[in-house]
Amino acid sequence: MILRSLSLFVGVLLFSIVTSCGDPAPSTSSTTEPTSSERSIDDQTPEEPVEPSLAAPDCTVEGEVLDGNRVWLPSADVLAVIKAGEATEGYGPSHRTLQLLDGRSCETKFETTLPDNSSPDYPYYIAEVQYNTLSNLIGIRGFYKVLICDMDNDYAISALDPEYFTEREYDDSQTGMVQRLEVWEDYLLGYAQDCGPFAFDLSDATNPKAVIPFAEWQNAEDGAFHSLFLLPTEGGVQGILPSFDPEEDAFTLHPLFEAPMTVSQQVQESARNNKFLVLRQTDPDRTPVAINLATRELMNLPDNLIKSSTQDILSWMRGQ
Repeated sequence: MILRSLSLFVGVLLFSIVTSCGDPAPSTSSTTEPTSSERSIDDQTPEEPVEPSLAAPDCTVEGEVLDGNRVWLPSADVLAVIKAGEATEGYGPSHRTLQLLDGRSCETKFETTLPDNSSPDYPYYIAEVQYNTLSNLIGIRGFYKVLICDMDNDYAISALDPEYFTEREYDDSQTGMVQRLEVWEDYLLGYAQDCGPFAFDLSDATNPKAVIPFAEWQNAEDGAFHSLFLLPTEGGVQGILPSFDPEEDAFTLHPLFEAPMTVSQQVQESARNNKFLVLRQTDPDRTPVAINLATRELMNLPDNLIKSSTQDILSWMRGQ
């Protein structure tokens, strides 16, 4: 499993999904230029030319389709649709019929009725794509679960349950509802109501698995979880701290490092559930990396602290 550096160009010859009218919504809406640690993946500027793509298909789809649930996957030249069909009539417009059409002939390549989505009248949604290399997998957002359709394995569909750093308390029926889901490289990243961020490793399509955050801090004021995922990439790891703003309907990934970094992950679990975290690079000086999970940013250490102990660095961080 190799995750490309965040500085590489955004893959556009891949399956993509949007939340309105087929155009990807930006993860941030700031009018000022964000720093690299605040940038969402779709803010990255391509550094290499992209090969010309086929024209998007203009296929007629029978049945009601919600905004964002008609998606062309350019690399596979497949039109993926989730719609309300005959198999779901009687429950209202239950959008759980998955149909995949050939992008040139518009002939149906595969069609199936997805399992009840907690309730028969709850719709499914195809996952958004921020930045990825996968062309054979389709992520599908259910109410509590995530589904994966593997087009290279006879369109096999598997269900995945989000897992978290600590056990979550489910206060009501809305707790755990998957609010956003996005494919990024060979990972699926999402956010669930009251439970916070989660991730799945899709590098082995036949055996997708949950990724547990390396560290996590819960804000006592609003209850939000700030989870740090250390995702392997060429040259080290990249830190990802996803956040979701329900008022703006904005899901942001918050890449942490300017470039992939090699860090030691030998940190006691008791030190990984705090607002401040210090990691050590694997260079001879064991250079410290100071992370503020509350702001989802790195903290610049003064020169006189670079060779200090971890406890001294943490004391300084708490005083800022």
